[in-house]
Amino acid sequence: MIANLLSEAAAHLAAHGIPNPRLDAEVLLAHTLGISKTGLYTRLHTSLDTARRIAFWQQIERRAQREPLPYITGIQEFWSLDFVVDPRVLIPRPETELVVEVGLELLEAPSTVSAQSAQQPIQILDLGTGSGCITIALATQLSQAQFWACDVSSEALTLARENAHRHGVDERITFIQANMRAGRESIPSTCDLFDLIVTNPPYITQPELTTLQPEVRDWEPRLALDGGQDGLDFYRCLLQDYPMLLRLGGWLVMEIGHDQSEAIMRVAEAQPTLTGCSVRRDYAGLPRVVSAQRQ
Repeated sequence: MIANLLSEAAAHLAAHGIPNPRLDAEVLLAHTLGISKTGLYTRLHTSLDTARRIAFWQQIERRAQREPLPYITGIQEFWSLDFVVDPRVLIPRPETELVVEVGLELLEAPSTVSAQSAQQPIQILDLGTGSGCITIALATQLSQAQFWACDVSSEALTLARENAHRHGVDERITFIQANMRAGRESIPSTCDLFDLIVTNPPYITQPELTTLQPEVRDWEPRLALDGGQDGLDFYRCLLQDYPMLLRLGGWLVMEIGHDQSEAIMRVAEAQPTLTGCSVRRDYAGLPRVVSAQRQ
């Protein structure tokens, strides 16, 4: 029966040190059967055929090797949208939704001097787009805006394009392979000035990389994690160079590590081209997003 199968799978995952083994077993079995977890509960006293049982145990073994659950199912929810994910990209986190929230709020703020005043489309640049989750979430909310999504990884851009097409916003997003560590010169000169730049850059310190949980350390792309020796390499570049790509009154919105706000604010407040620097806390009460306006 399915109930017994779930118990066996949960015990196997627990023996391999997997947190929440029962929940993961349920998610993987529902995925195998192509049903919801609610549908799974209604079938607890039914049996599986051999092919589906084998497929389920193959997925359990992958999870036992600490492969992240979203890479096994191939889907991660973000902003109530399903994104295709695999080891080419960082798995979208719930806290990154705050970048989207803050970006939308700032575009609506009376103090924002943007292209809206000239009856031109809002122009938004996403640096290090990965799966495309930030850009695509914004695009679903801003139907008239135009987007540029950059990433150093061509493989990540391929997946981001797939996600954009999946959500029907691909025609408004220009995907660009560019290394944001190289500064604004890496962005093609054909791009206009932007009303909003958003980014979730790599911010894990190099000493911390080896201490991360195996699901992150061994599976997610190091390019999307490594922020240099102190974790601030990308922020220095972002704050010192990229404001010149903003229109006057445009905003830079960055996700940060929970213990980096003071250091990043010092860099931000030292930039003569920026004003209104502030930190927004996430729903866990941790500093999560820094925003600053081009003056």
